[in-house]
Amino acid sequence: MLPPLVTAIIGGWRATGASLWADELATWGAVRLDWEQLWRLGGSVDAVVTPYYAALKVFAGFAGTGTLALRLPSLIAAVLTAVVVAELGRRAAGDTVGLLAGLLWAVLPVTSRYAQEARPYAIAVLCAALALLALIRLLERPGPGRAAVYAAAVAATGLLHPLSALLMVAGHALAGVRTWRFWLPATVVGGLPAAALLLYATRQTAQISWISPVGVQTLRLLPAQLFVSAIAGGMVLALAVVGLRRDRIGLTLAAAGFVPPALLLAVGTVAEIWVPRYVLVAMPALVVLAARGAGTRTTAIIGLVALLGWPTQVDIREPAGHGQDSARIAPIVQPRYRAGDVAVFPDGPSSIGWAPRDMWARYLRDPRPADVLAVAGQRADGRFLARECPQATCLGSPARIWIIRVDSPADPLADMSDAKRARIGGSYRVVQRWSHPLLGITLMERTAR
Repeated sequence: MLPPLVTAIIGGWRATGASLWADELATWGAVRLDWEQLWRLGGSVDAVVTPYYAALKVFAGFAGTGTLALRLPSLIAAVLTAVVVAELGRRAAGDTVGLLAGLLWAVLPVTSRYAQEARPYAIAVLCAALALLALIRLLERPGPGRAAVYAAAVAATGLLHPLSALLMVAGHALAGVRTWRFWLPATVVGGLPAAALLLYATRQTAQISWISPVGVQTLRLLPAQLFVSAIAGGMVLALAVVGLRRDRIGLTLAAAGFVPPALLLAVGTVAEIWVPRYVLVAMPALVVLAARGAGTRTTAIIGLVALLGWPTQVDIREPAGHGQDSARIAPIVQPRYRAGDVAVFPDGPSSIGWAPRDMWARYLRDPRPADVLAVAGQRADGRFLARECPQATCLGSPARIWIIRVDSPADPLADMSDAKRARIGGSYRVVQRWSHPLLGITLMERTAR
């Protein structure tokens, strides 16, 4: 079948080109824990993604924790989603629209972007597409068997990303009400995992403290945020509006495609919750609507999206394609390493405070600057961040210190504890600095007395 083949070719192209960014490093760190430590971590932080971590840990047990291995489940999910999108298109407007919808899905930059990310979003989108297909089948012929399939797909989506699942169900409600005797019980049962995870995660709100409220700028950037490429996103959204129909499948697709982002945007004006990737579950429906709206011009539209989206396809495969040039730490530090060098990390308040140590652990091979301050590693005993020795007494008097951060402030000791500043500030001078996306490195040398 052509759509999954094209998705596999495009999605697999340079799948390891971009460095693991902070969230992917969090995935890498989590799947390397033993099971007891993983459950303890989920009990204190990241409860909503712990089911994904657990599943990926099983996969990593035989595939390893290399970049490709960590991203492979997402790529497989994107390929399978192409099959479901094609089937949704076929049911909406025939075989030709089904084929073209699947191909449009394949060439969109957003498909590749999340097919190449070690996070649960691509798999959640697959489950959401399956839930939408199950809903359409339930509307065609209501029955307990089809309701059970729908409930299973909703539950799977909720386990992967609970907020996305609840937004998806809100979109389905407009169509599901037609067969509420089957849809409502299936939704309640299927939504239990999402509701339970979100209820538990209310104690972990610090994990989303970085989110900004929705404003005019959010709406202006919406196509780019949703589809990674502004021009591709604008075309798909415009064509999706053209593809709106008043038939049963058309209304179901419209609700599934437009309600989740509209609802989260509305809530985001009063609560800091809007994150574009949380509504990726709407993508399959929007793509099918766009293919339906393009009609006989769909082939040309696919070619145009592929052409105009090409620069973005290239960009997301660059080392900093996911927003963080994590791997750059190796060619900077490794050739300049000297025996006795140590690494020091800021204490906060960055929302991705785990990333500096994870970059150090992931990309620097031994010998490397020693993390002399840590007395317990990251994610140990349910603590997300490492525990350091009191008053930085473990630092000693090394000849050189590498400061590794996710930013590059004028003061390399910004956000350091008073103890660290006292031990480093007056005794060391800056030798050299490097600044890359979400990676700042400063080499400091002890001054002569």
